[in-house]
Amino acid sequence: MWAHVRNISGLDIYVSYDEDKIYEITSHKPSQEISENIPAKYAYIAEYLRDHTKKSVITEALKDFDLKWTTSFQSRVYKALASIPCGELVSYAHLAELAGSPGACRAVGSVMSKNRFIIALPCHRVVASGRKIGGFSSGLDTKRQLLRAEGIYDI
Repeated sequence: MWAHVRNISGLDIYVSYDEDKIYEITSHKPSQEISENIPAKYAYIAEYLRDHTKKSVITEALKDFDLKWTTSFQSRVYKALASIPCGELVSYAHLAELAGSPGACRAVGSVMSKNRFIIALPCHRVVASGRKIGGFSSGLDTKRQLLRAEGIYDI
């Protein structure tokens, strides 16, 4: 099933879920039917998606995300990514260090491109060296929009 949440930045967010797990959080509208209400079990995630600036991080959501498809490296990167506080930026190189793989910045970039849980796993907070914006699966304008909501305007 899919649910819809409107983010404080004006972005429409779609959440794929069942009783056991959340499978995807995306800004791309799904072709399936969309419910307006996310189950109570995931209410804390929906609240975070509505305004990701109210709570610094949402690491507790990792238990509710379907991460079976990830490798050990990807899982470490996503766990490190979940700890990046609102309003802070990290480089791909620094995220690699946080994940225990110094020097794996290109591999971290690849992991970011596969992130199925935008905002909740805040890949928008990861930038290239020199605070260059880098990429984002939902587009650079969306990345800037999310960062502006967090008070970051100089990127």
